Amino acid sequence: MLLLTAVAACSQNAAGLAEDFFLKVKENDLEGAKRITRALASLPVTALKAQLDTEKEAKAFWLNLYNTYVQYLLKRDAKLFEDRSSFFKDERIPIAGVLLSLDDIEHGIIRRSKNKYSFGYLDKFFVPEFEQQFRLQVVDYRIHFALNCGAKSCPPIMFYKPATVEEQLDRSALLYLRRFARYDRKKNILYAPALCSWYTADFGGEDGVIGIMKQHGIVPQDQEPDVKYTDYNWTLSLSNYIEP
Repeated sequence: MLLLTAVAACSQNAAGLAEDFFLKVKENDLEGAKRITRALASLPVTALKAQLDTEKEAKAFWLNLYNTYVQYLLKRDAKLFEDRSSFFKDERIPIAGVLLSLDDIEHGIIRRSKNKYSFGYLDKFFVPEFEQQFRLQVVDYRIHFALNCGAKSCPPIMFYKPATVEEQLDRSALLYLRRFARYDRKKNILYAPALCSWYTADFGGEDGVIGIMKQHGIVPQDQEPDVKYTDYNWTLSLSNYIEP
């Protein structure tokens, strides 16, 4: 009874629940995490919307929720990753009375209703009401260097806080690009991560990719390289956490 009371008391605090969920999963306390999923599922839509009333609050919440749910689902059953198409598209995530998929969160809410297979150039034709209510206002290319889908080529996981989410995303982008992007000065070729190819429009096209690489010190400012994209390593890799 005390446990139920405690869960009920914190059920209105979406950010607090997301942090508790993150910590429970990180510590491999999956039973404790399961209790928090119930509280997330029972959040009133109106309360959730009121708490995510700024872009920073919404961005941090959905990034944390996506990353934590990937870890939670795969730690409970790693075989889910064998059929990645189903893993991402099946609705397994109850939030505020609505069942969501990982694709719903990434492409619908975080990427503002983008068609998954259009390189970021096309919007979804049908947008559910929940998605319309909660999707972010701006497509931020840096989220691709923050979302961890459980694969070895994914960026490390950190807990994002509304007050510092912009600085954290800058750091995530820099860390990821320093590891997975490479510039060959002799051949004047930029080897960019596969993510930049999958979601080209999010990065502002190929010229945008080059500009981002210059911004992060990967490509010299006075060069206009050819761009090639590296392969993505889909080997399962869990618990890839980094301190914020």
